[in-house]
Parts: sequence; structure tokens; C-alpha cells
Amino acid sequence: MKISGSSMLLSRKVAWVVAVLLGLLSPMTSHSQPQPDVGLLSRHTGKVLYWNELEGRKPVPVESFTKFRRGDHFQVPTGCTLQLLYFSNGRQETWKGPVTLRAGESNSQALEERTSAASPEIKFLPAKVTRKMLQTPLVLPPASIRYSGVVQTMYGLKKARSVEGQRELQEAEVNYRQWRHQALTDDLSPEIYWLGVLADYEQYQEMNKVLEGMLLKKPEDQTLKQLKTWVRSISAASKLQQ
Repeated sequence: MKISGSSMLLSRKVAWVVAVLLGLLSPMTSHSQPQPDVGLLSRHTGKVLYWNELEGRKPVPVESFTKFRRGDHFQVPTGCTLQLLYFSNGRQETWKGPVTLRAGESNSQALEERTSAASPEIKFLPAKVTRKMLQTPLVLPPASIRYSGVVQTMYGLKKARSVEGQRELQEAEVNYRQWRHQALTDDLSPEIYWLGVLADYEQYQEMNKVLEGMLLKKPEDQTLKQLKTWVRSISAASKLQQ
């Protein structure tokens, strides 16, 4: 996959108020310091389970587009698949069950080396693109079921109107369309990348169009519905700041 142009810095101004207003974060959770995310669960089929031994939680079904951390575990049953995308190096792993995995900093390890599924299908995406997904100003669910919100300012809108901003948006759109052409139809990680760029430039109308297309493919996906709600909320908050 060829990526054009120079890298674009995505600013991320983290605040908890939007997530609290959406009911996605309790006040107690907001005081805890979250672990750094290392990747994105970009695609899965079947009932894949997640847990983190340090949290002492029981395994729970994964959610779409979950950000995961080092040390997180995934159980992929027979007949199920799991696709993980690491931000730091662009490594994309596709695992077929049965297999249990532990996420590392830049790759995963199968805990049952004797299984036939112990070796995933591996592809590499440009790291400068996947690193932007780590910084994406979107309310994506971390694997610990914690959420973070973002309050945008007029800075993004001003960037979009500048000559440099227009160029960077065009380059990012080219990157998105190239990735979309190569990805599986039900793999929506290219759209997550593009949504992050659009959010950074406060292009909420275009974000709505992208989300509508995603919901046509996955109409019952709760994460996409939450993203739709987030776009409406952050758009309203941005208008109040104008």
C-alpha cells in the first residue's frame, strides 16, 4: 500500500466531560489513569472473548473497534476470527480459532503453541497511518470498557480552511481510499482512520456520511451507533464555542 505526502499531526485534546454526558464513563472511572493503547481490534467474527488478568475481570465478549493494551488476552473459539492492528508498526494479524492470545507492544503471542492456529496471517500497513489511529479523536471503546471523550476547538476548523489543511485532508483521503480498496468489505478500519482525520479537522458533515455508509454494512453495531451519537454531541459542543 503506497501512501502519499508528508505525515500529518493529529492533535488530541482529551477531556472527560463529553463521555460523562453520553453516559459512557462513570465519575469514579474518570479518576483512574488508563493504560496506553497499543492497537485496534479492527475486525472479528463470532463470539471472541476478552479479559485482562491484572483487572481480575471475567472474560467478556469483545466490542467492535476496541482499542487494546499490552497484556490483554483474547480467546478465539473454533470457527471464529480476530483481526488485530498494532499502531506502532502497522502490523495486522488475522487469527483463526481455536486460539488464545496475549497482546504485546507490537505483536501478539499465541498461548497454545501446539494449535494449528498459532500462526496468524500477517500484513503490514504504513506505520505513519496506523499511528494516527492511536491519536484519533474518536470515542472508541478501550478493551477495559472505559471510554474517553474529546472536546474540539475552532483550531481544527481553521486548519481545514488553510492551504496546508486542505492538502493534508486530500492526502489523507487518498490514503483512506487506497486502504479501502485493499481491505475486506467488512473490515471498517480504513473508515476508522478516515473518521479520525475528519474529526481532527471538525468535518462533522462528512463524518456523518461516512458513518451512514458504515451503518449500512453493520446496522446493529452498537459502537457505530455510539460514534454517531458522539458526532452529534461534539458538533453541538463545537458550535457553542464559536
